[in-house]
Amino acid sequence: MARRIEHRSTSEWPASQVHAALIDLDYLRERLTELGGTRNELVEHAVDGDAVRFEVRQGVRTDSLPPVARTVVGAGDLVIDRSESWRREEDGHYTGEIAAEVAGVPCTVGGSMWLRDLTDGADASEFVVEGEVRVNVPFVGGKLEDLVADQVQKLLAAEERFTTEWLARRPA
Repeated sequence: MARRIEHRSTSEWPASQVHAALIDLDYLRERLTELGGTRNELVEHAVDGDAVRFEVRQGVRTDSLPPVARTVVGAGDLVIDRSESWRREEDGHYTGEIAAEVAGVPCTVGGSMWLRDLTDGADASEFVVEGEVRVNVPFVGGKLEDLVADQVQKLLAAEERFTTEWLARRPA
């Protein structure tokens, strides 16, 4: 049984400005550094017209995981490979997909994203991620899905804070 994930946030910046940040090489590298972890790297970044795809790798120290997760992960740090793809649908509206896998663990995260200007005339936008976490481990899979879903929610909130701070430091 998969666990649903939903993250919704609003920004004081228009969707075009938020999107430009989310796919920016400097932004992605700074976000990896700021959010911490081990073995963090920008693995791939490809632009094809209005479409952008990138992959990041983040490591999590095993000793920071709850005991139930450590039994599945085993020795060594947890390595998460995450990919995002974005495309411009129209002015002020972007859609995308997100996927993540944990090396050596039968765990996947997948979902869709959209970013669009709010219609009230303000220079503001809304960002939504909808997805699911699936862990295929007998007996403890449900507990691990809950744990991963909670961590994904925390990560998305931390990325939202970082994006707000990053945009605030940039000239308009």
